Amino acid sequence: MKYRLRLMVVIGLLVTLGNGGLAHAQQTDWTPEQQAVIDAVKNGPVGIESDFDKWASGYADDWSYWRIGDRNTRPREQHMVLVREFIDGGNRPTKFELEPIDVIIRGDVALLRLIATEELRNVDGEAQVVRYASAAMLVHEDGGWKMLATNIVYLDR
Repeated sequence: MKYRLRLMVVIGLLVTLGNGGLAHAQQTDWTPEQQAVIDAVKNGPVGIESDFDKWASGYADDWSYWRIGDRNTRPREQHMVLVREFIDGGNRPTKFELEPIDVIIRGDVALLRLIATEELRNVDGEAQVVRYASAAMLVHEDGGWKMLATNIVYLDR
């Protein structure tokens, strides 16, 4: 609950502060703190078939997913069941490319905006490429950055 309050405060600050001091799309000289946020998500779902629980531990207990335009968010438990069923069905994420757009850190909360490309292979070996833009809120807990909320809009659809 305390993270939800902090999240609302951070969103308010971000709206109030505008673009002052933000990293820009072409930035490559991330601070160590910004790089730690990027590193927390840089591998995406690649390898989850061999250690699903380790991958899932990168998401806070109260994490939620929202596909922009939907009327509802998807809670962590429901999302993890769907992902596990997808993986157990023989589907594999084989490639993940992350393009960080900017990283804003306020205390133990961070906003990471990014563009990602995932390559998935189904059980028959057929490839599918999924591209999306995301605004991900992360929280620093248990000694590292964990996803708190993920907002996604799919590109090229």
